[in-house]
Amino acid sequence: MRAAVGDRAFVLRPGLITGPNDPSDRFGYWPARMARGGRVLVPDAGHPTQHADVRDLAAWIVDAGEQGLTGTFDGTSPTTPLNELLAQIAELVAPPGTELVAVAPEDLTEAGVQPWAGPKSLPFWLPESHQGIAARNARPSLDAGLRIRPLAETVSAALETERSLGLDRERRAGLTPEEEAELLATLPHQTR
Repeated sequence: MRAAVGDRAFVLRPGLITGPNDPSDRFGYWPARMARGGRVLVPDAGHPTQHADVRDLAAWIVDAGEQGLTGTFDGTSPTTPLNELLAQIAELVAPPGTELVAVAPEDLTEAGVQPWAGPKSLPFWLPESHQGIAARNARPSLDAGLRIRPLAETVSAALETERSLGLDRERRAGLTPEEEAELLATLPHQTR
């Protein structure tokens, strides 16, 4: 593309795309899991996380085209520590009495829990070697017009999608209730 348009290109490098109808199950896992309540296994990790709602990215792409915006941009939100993001999601959708049970990354790894995505995983959790993918500078994109909606709106849309698909369905990412219960019973942890 750059060969054809040169410096007139608008190149968007999105981070993790969230919101409604996410086929990866990564972001949706957390609102769905928090909404069930009880003891929720979370990684004891404060590394940076970033995401952008699909609706925000789509609106910005259209606006950028209409305005003739050029350049290369990381289309994502400012960073939030993972443990804070998960606590915020819990505050938004978890019933009273929900406990976030933090387990050290090394204990999760030893127990066969995968980071980021896939079966028996904890989405958004990244191994130290990959944490840079969620620590990009969002300021140029925000200055160029990308608007990141409040987390509550993204969580609400993701949870609506999760409920429409069925909360007890087979997932592409996350822990099954059985896997989570076994890990909670066997791994050292701290409650937050």
